[in-house]
Amino acid sequence: MRRLYLSIALILLLAGLSGLHVWHLHGFTSQLTGLLTQAQQHARQEDWAGAALLTRQAKERWTGHEGYLHTTLRHTDIDAVLISLDEALAFLEGEEKQSAEYAAVNARLLTQLELLVEAELPTLTNLL
Repeated sequence: MRRLYLSIALILLLAGLSGLHVWHLHGFTSQLTGLLTQAQQHARQEDWAGAALLTRQAKERWTGHEGYLHTTLRHTDIDAVLISLDEALAFLEGEEKQSAEYAAVNARLLTQLELLVEAELPTLTNLL
């Protein structure tokens, strides 16, 4: 009987930790999404320096959480977001400022962040 209780306790602990992970990841990606959305608004107003500053802040937060991210997520997903952040910064810091191309990169980045959380949810699609 002890083994049964121990097994149930371990399953409940793992389920709780998984829920905590999804909650933390959602909060973290929401912060990044907020920064990148503000950066997009600055780019629309042709405030390229403001957009670059906010995007740089998002990248710093992302790289600051790399230990946690590499422990809990797939490395290809983490690298894809980092590449997109670098690409967005390249558009913002380059000589030619093209808001349409930056908007496309930023939209892809926002979608990647959304999909990170979606992939961690305990849905039937993710379990199969």
